[in-house]
Amino acid sequence: MTEFKTKCIESLDSLFQKYEKNDYMLQRIHSHILNYLPNTLENELKNFEKRKNRNTFLTNEQQIFVQVFLQKNLYYYLTNNNFFYEYNGKHYMIVKEDDIIHKLLSSISKDKVLLEWKYKTKTNIIKLIKERRSLFTNIPESDTIQNVLNILYPSIFTSKNHVKYFLTIIGDNIFKKNQHLIFLVSGQMKKILNDLDATSSLSIGINNITHNFVTKYHENHSYENCRLIKINETFSKELWIDILKKIGLDLLCVAAHYSKRYENSDNFIENKSDEELKNYTNYIKQNTQGEIIDVFCKKYINEIPTGKDSGKDSGKDIGKEIENIHIEWKNIHFVWKQFLSDNHYPNMLYSNTLKNLLKEKYKYNEESDLFLGITSKFVPIQRDFIQFWETNIQNTNTNVSINANAVGEYENVFDNELEIDEICSLFKLWAKQNNENSMTNGNISEETALKILKHFFSHIEIIEDKYILNSSCLLWDKIKDMNDSFKYIKEELKEKHTEDLISFDEAYNYYYKFCSLHSYKFVVSKRYFEKYMYFKFADYIVYEKFIETSTILHNII
Repeated sequence: MTEFKTKCIESLDSLFQKYEKNDYMLQRIHSHILNYLPNTLENELKNFEKRKNRNTFLTNEQQIFVQVFLQKNLYYYLTNNNFFYEYNGKHYMIVKEDDIIHKLLSSISKDKVLLEWKYKTKTNIIKLIKERRSLFTNIPESDTIQNVLNILYPSIFTSKNHVKYFLTIIGDNIFKKNQHLIFLVSGQMKKILNDLDATSSLSIGINNITHNFVTKYHENHSYENCRLIKINETFSKELWIDILKKIGLDLLCVAAHYSKRYENSDNFIENKSDEELKNYTNYIKQNTQGEIIDVFCKKYINEIPTGKDSGKDSGKDIGKEIENIHIEWKNIHFVWKQFLSDNHYPNMLYSNTLKNLLKEKYKYNEESDLFLGITSKFVPIQRDFIQFWETNIQNTNTNVSINANAVGEYENVFDNELEIDEICSLFKLWAKQNNENSMTNGNISEETALKILKHFFSHIEIIEDKYILNSSCLLWDKIKDMNDSFKYIKEELKEKHTEDLISFDEAYNYYYKFCSLHSYKFVVSKRYFEKYMYFKFADYIVYEKFIETSTILHNII
């Protein structure tokens, strides 16, 4: 205050000195100081207090508005991709900043009190969202969590605990926790993870969140750091894509929440999972290679007992028996794959490591690549199926010669194929016909047949795990059956069909009836029948799936 007073006095002195010889100006200075200055200052004080009160009021109103607006409108932000998000209590959505601003300004306009602070309030709220409301600070509502769990179980995972564990792993990867862990998964699961990676990159700007999920064990992986996780292998890829479109962002947000809630995936397994999931997840961590091989051999390998165990006295007789009973390495390798498949384990051993560990347990003939004195209940079905395949299945090399046109009588080619269910049925027929030579009754699942084909006949081409391309079977001439049925179809059309066109569906129904009348053991699928129709009658097809009845009656059959 003293400083202000001194400066004011000095300023007045300066004015008096300046106008000391000017009576008029001295009089004006006197008048301003005594008459005007007190009123001016009084008004200034009133205006100041008014502005101050107004600012305090608007500040309070702004704080209330911000609090209410952000409570009603759950907006969030991520710095790594500069995206804004909105949560409606059920689903998370990406929103544009312009949409948030529009809603803000509209709300302020309706409020009216903050109109003069309209843009200031808008700027403050956008800044607050960016600085204090990260997407992953939000805790999803129970509806969102349960929706994600219910969609993923039982369609993808075998239990809700499996879903929670998987989501916690994904959340850990979002926050870069436990980067040393390796999760061994099936090839089928890896496919869905690639789609999840793409969803993460597009929606939250984080790439490669499934980098530590691998399909093959590597010798650099420590067993201590390996974990297992499985899914329902029969799920539809189209279903998964649809799930990600609908709840991909929800899934990632719930995953982040679980990672925070349970701290990390290992902690979830230790404290929240059931014993079945814990034992499966930690199977590799808790067992050595030798212990895993012991379990495999105990359940899947049968060893010929020694003389002491069997009561025989002659070591020579035992030796002969051991020599006669054996398993080829390629067969025992397949049995190992069966063990992995049955238990939903990934391949955790290199084939050479597996072979060497088995050499330590059983007698091995290097020259013939045989393990002596052991057998397995899984080997007979392999041997029978391999014998069936090698004696009955022909590789057509994409070219099957057929009489393609009854008019032109010329040779053409058709891409033949067998379906996996047809192969299983043909194998059963073969086993019945070869009862003396067959070691099994021919019952084989499609899954087992596929595994045998992929393991022992890796050169063949299999599409969608269903169609074996360029293959035909000596036990069933599919093309002859169809050609024979066309004669029957022609006679049926003469007597009963009055329409100008016959559809492929109707033609297939006639074919099916023909097969039933003649007690055919096998009937080609509708897909294969139509494929052959497109080939045989290529020049006579109209409207994509029809043939003119007159053409069939007079020209082509």
